[in-house]
Amino acid sequence: MKKILVFLKKNLVFVFLVIVLGILGYGVNLIHKTRQELKKVEEEIKAKHEEIRKYQTQKELAPSPELVNKLEKQYAAIAGQFNSLLNRFSTTYPESPEFKVFPNVEFKEFLFETNDLLAKKARRNNVVIPSSFGFQETGFPPKDQIPLFSLQITVIKHILDLLIDSGVSVVNSVVPGIPSTVAFYKILPLDVSIIGTSVEIMRFLRYLNNPSSFFTVESFAVTRKGSGLFQGNFKINAVMIEKAATVPETVSVAKASGTGSSSAPQPQPGPQAPVPVQPAR
Repeated sequence: MKKILVFLKKNLVFVFLVIVLGILGYGVNLIHKTRQELKKVEEEIKAKHEEIRKYQTQKELAPSPELVNKLEKQYAAIAGQFNSLLNRFSTTYPESPEFKVFPNVEFKEFLFETNDLLAKKARRNNVVIPSSFGFQETGFPPKDQIPLFSLQITVIKHILDLLIDSGVSVVNSVVPGIPSTVAFYKILPLDVSIIGTSVEIMRFLRYLNNPSSFFTVESFAVTRKGSGLFQGNFKINAVMIEKAATVPETVSVAKASGTGSSSAPQPQPGPQAPVPVQPAR
C-alpha cells in the first residue's frame, strides 16, 4: 500500500493528466454523437419540407386534407426537436467586420490592430505568441479575399484569447484553414501547436469545453518536452451557426373551402428552409 501511495505521489501529474484526458475523450465522443444526431434531424426536416413543397408544382398529386394535417404534425415535431438541439448547443459566434468604404485600407488597419492587441495581451500574461500569422502585411490583398481573411483573423483572435488566458508558455503556431459550409453553419479548421505545463494545457482544453465556446476538438496529441513542459498539437474546428438558423414549428396550409368540392386542396407555400451560409472567398 505504501509503495502505491509513493508511486501516486511521484506521478500525480501524470495520473491527473490520464484522468483528464479520459474525461476529455468522453466529452469529444459525446459532442461527436450530438453532431451526428443534429445532422440526422436536419436531413429529416429537409425531406419533410420538400415533400410538402413539391405539391406546389404538382397540384394533381396534392394530398388530402388528412394527409396534409399528418405532414404538418410530423414537420412540427421534427422542427421542435431541431430547435431544441440548436438552443441547447448555441452560443455567441464571431462576426467578422465588413469593410465597405475603403476595403483594402480598412482591412489592413483591422489586421494591424488585431496583431497589436494580441501582442500586448500576450506580454501582460508572459505568453510567447507568433509575431505573424501568415497574412500579407505589405501591399494589399485581392479584394475578393478580404472576407475570408477577415473571418480567419477574427477566429484566430478568439482562439488566441483562450490560449493566452490559459497561460500556456508558448504558442508555436495557429494556422487557419478554408471554411466550409454545412447546411446552416460554417466550419473553419485550425491547426494549433502550443507548449506548456500539463496544468496549462488542461486549462486550455477546459476553456474549449466551456459552454460559451464555439470550438470543437477533432484530435490532439501531447508529447513531453522535458523540464515539466509538454507540446500539444491540436486540430480544432470553429463551428459558427447562423443566428437565424431556426425552423418554424408550424406550417400554414390552406384547407379546401366549401363542402362537396371535387377540387384537391391547394397547399400554400411552406416555410423557407434555413438559408445556408455562403463560404467566404
